[in-house]
Amino acid sequence: MSGGLEGLKLARVQGQAVLDRLVDEFGIRVDLTERLGIPGLRPGSRVYRVKGVSRSSQVYILDAPELKDVACHPHIVGDELIALMERAALDASRVLLELTPIKEAGEDALVFEHILRAAPGYRLHAALQSLGIRFREVWVRPRYKLPSYRDHDEEATKEIEIIYEDFSQLPEGVELTVLKPDTEASGKTAEASLRRLVEEAEKRGSNPRDLIIYGFISEPGLRVVEETARRLGFKQIYFLAAGDVTALCHNMYDMPLYGPDESYYSEHHELKRLGGVADHETLERYIPEFIPGADQPGDWSARQKLVYTGTGYEPGGIEKHLKNSIELIERLWSISKPEPWFMEFHEEAAKRELELLRMKLAELKA
Repeated sequence: MSGGLEGLKLARVQGQAVLDRLVDEFGIRVDLTERLGIPGLRPGSRVYRVKGVSRSSQVYILDAPELKDVACHPHIVGDELIALMERAALDASRVLLELTPIKEAGEDALVFEHILRAAPGYRLHAALQSLGIRFREVWVRPRYKLPSYRDHDEEATKEIEIIYEDFSQLPEGVELTVLKPDTEASGKTAEASLRRLVEEAEKRGSNPRDLIIYGFISEPGLRVVEETARRLGFKQIYFLAAGDVTALCHNMYDMPLYGPDESYYSEHHELKRLGGVADHETLERYIPEFIPGADQPGDWSARQKLVYTGTGYEPGGIEKHLKNSIELIERLWSISKPEPWFMEFHEEAAKRELELLRMKLAELKA
């Protein structure tokens, strides 16, 4: 028995040494979180308040096992993705009911903005409805005029257009609490979507009051959304980040927890290290499975079997997502393999994930 305890202690010491080394290597901030007690969360799910990321907004992280699986494993797609996100969304709903003014807003002032095509895949609307929360629903589909996969740079962000919208359920003469789940990388699609919502609300004599964002959120994207929301008149802003507050790569698209910036390396042939914000317990859970530099949400719409466009459903693009993920991991492996931290801690995870991606791709083609 004593030998087993000593072995456990040794494993913990070694695990802490790995964590400390990666924190130093990539500048991961593990000292900005405070764990909160939220009733009703499932075993294994945890919530943290984040300090020092925003001066004026409330920022939280939901660390759920399903969010870790989705972030670390791009082979998770289709029905499996939706099932995991539905479970995580139940925890997210309980967190938001506890920490934001959803209940106080009431059905007539609570507006759920669906960002098409991808955001309904976060399943927050279904989870809230299952808990008895009712709200008005509006729909908007922003789109980059230029191809945007792994390219949300300065030039491309100037070319966002709204190709579908439905604001018919916006209420008249109230102060709005707006729920908007989405992937916030550069924050530019949020800027366009929120601006249209507020423009239409003001036509009906309604004004923005509270904004609630849930999803994979980068720190730069958070700041863009925050600045936009303040400019539009929102008084209080809440962010609930999925797993961690991510770093953001040079291409303004990839959202790793930590790792090399592949897009910067491709352009400048120089290794640039990035680190996001996470609790040390979260980082400890991610290390054995995460591939440094990998984009945690990936192309969110492409990971889904079917996505709603506003006028109907169409395939998300799973095959394309799987191929793109294989290519990115292979490039990350290539630029990382000279680094001791990759060979020691992450090579096996990359190898396993490539095998799973290729298996999933073969199943899809069979």
